[in-house]
Amino acid sequence: MPKAKPQPRVRTLTIQERAKLLKSLPAGTERIQVVDANGATRWRKLGEVEAFDQFVFKPNGDPVTMQGCPGRKAKTKLEPLNDELAEVMEARQEHMADDPLLTETKDNPEGDAVLDNVIMAMAREASAIEFERLEAERHGRDTSSHSAKRARVLKGMADVWLKRREKVDSRDLDLDGPAFEVVFKFILETFRAAMEEAGMRQEHIETVFTRIGDALAQGWKEEAKARIRETA
Repeated sequence: MPKAKPQPRVRTLTIQERAKLLKSLPAGTERIQVVDANGATRWRKLGEVEAFDQFVFKPNGDPVTMQGCPGRKAKTKLEPLNDELAEVMEARQEHMADDPLLTETKDNPEGDAVLDNVIMAMAREASAIEFERLEAERHGRDTSSHSAKRARVLKGMADVWLKRREKVDSRDLDLDGPAFEVVFKFILETFRAAMEEAGMRQEHIETVFTRIGDALAQGWKEEAKARIRETA
């Protein structure tokens, strides 16, 4: 009977062990494999390892790492086949460079101006569809498809507006945003470090963090948002 293939091992490290491990990785290491708080296996950038992450080790004791970035290699840039296509591509690039929605999304994707520009773009689209509907009506053509498209745009516009309103009502404290996630992770890491420095046993620390994870998974964000609204 063939021998079973050795399986990788998952370990929880202290903050000191984690720092030592990351510092010892070979030059060129871009990512390290971890198991997150939900039990999912992920490739983390070295500077984005989270407080609840457990590290995956090979049977020989080395961590599972990745050299370079994941994904496919960059595609070869294709040149236009003729001058006419080159002019169209150039006009497209100029249009994209002048697009306020694209500019705001690149410069500050978490900013309020992104949603503002989304609403304005959808309003322009709804107006253009309304014009096409009126023209079709004037020429005696069927307008049902235009009405359906405009209704979808207006519904999407209303959804974006409600999202914008919710953000304002929450006093710009976006619990789903990356800034809050970074701060919250730092708080948890500080809490773990304090327990370790206080001499708490590792199994007790893990029990506490497991219970914290369970509490966070049971509607914590919804309750936090409700309390924020109560203070408005």
